[in-house]
Amino acid sequence: MKITFVTPNINLTGGLRVVSIYAELLCARGHSITIVSPRKDAFNFRQKIKFLFRRTKTGHKPTFDDSFFKNAPYDVKILNANRVVSDADVPDADIVIATFWITAEWISSFSSKKGIKVYFLQHYEIHPWLPVERVKATLFLPFKKVTVAQWITDILRDDYNCDDSIVVPNGVDLNQFSSPVRNKQALPTIGMMYSSRIYKGSDIAIDAFIKAKAVIPQLQLIAFGTEQPEIALPEGSLYFERPNQAQLKDIYNRCDAWLFTSRTEGFGLPILEAMACRTPVIGSNCGAAPQLIDARNGILVDVDNIDQTAEAILKYAEMRNDDWLVASEAAYQTALKNKWEYSCDQFEQALLNFIKSDKA
Repeated sequence: MKITFVTPNINLTGGLRVVSIYAELLCARGHSITIVSPRKDAFNFRQKIKFLFRRTKTGHKPTFDDSFFKNAPYDVKILNANRVVSDADVPDADIVIATFWITAEWISSFSSKKGIKVYFLQHYEIHPWLPVERVKATLFLPFKKVTVAQWITDILRDDYNCDDSIVVPNGVDLNQFSSPVRNKQALPTIGMMYSSRIYKGSDIAIDAFIKAKAVIPQLQLIAFGTEQPEIALPEGSLYFERPNQAQLKDIYNRCDAWLFTSRTEGFGLPILEAMACRTPVIGSNCGAAPQLIDARNGILVDVDNIDQTAEAILKYAEMRNDDWLVASEAAYQTALKNKWEYSCDQFEQALLNFIKSDKA
């Protein structure tokens, strides 16, 4: 197949990371892959000063590539300006895939030569900072639709008269995220990913940890994120700003449990990443957490519930090592069942079926 992914400005979001993974796996299977994206505007003077001040203040120097698409084995076409991707910017293909609401608007006017139009939905992007009515309008477009989680497919069915969207869950790279069988940490240790975005629920994770630490003073918190926390982390916490992909495994491996406390989430990649590193997950009931977390490999808690989250933290902190090893192994087995290769099997088959049905 000839497949084109149309993306917004290339950045380091989880959604574009997923696109890059599928592009690489599909390329390795012999498909011709092209990524087309607008050029991101350069920093203006004020942004440069802010960045330099922040770097001086934190002593931080980024240790990762600028994007997930560097040195890609497929064609990456960055436009010469930050503008709409047009029909003339993309090659003729079998499939053209919108990866975000605005890219769905762009490809809606593409000619049939650019391929069957597919909308790859990694979230239900009805956020107050977006033009909600425009986003909703893209969901009514007559595209083939692939989602990353059942809850998104349910919304498409119930609210947008779309009863044929296909769920293809995200996966995990076991070459990148892994751990040998290990015991609990010498100090009970809980991990989390920090984000200033309210829907990520970092405040819930921190408040729950503080409540648990009042019971177990030696409790340790390890966190990572792409920014300096706006919320003060508990004293003694370890924070890694913008760790590279290789470092992430080490962070997961240092934890007895991982917190996933989002208020809403498309999927929740850290769930499987932590499980691949044999770390049980305490997860809020959103995204793919209900399908991935069970009583063996973690604990599912209500969204915004600090008390339940704190109780779950205490359960893992106080757990006997033998019992923890059982939970750790169950987490790892869940990751084994959700490798990216399996997800790509489903994604590839969905695209092939779209072409087959179009020719019928």
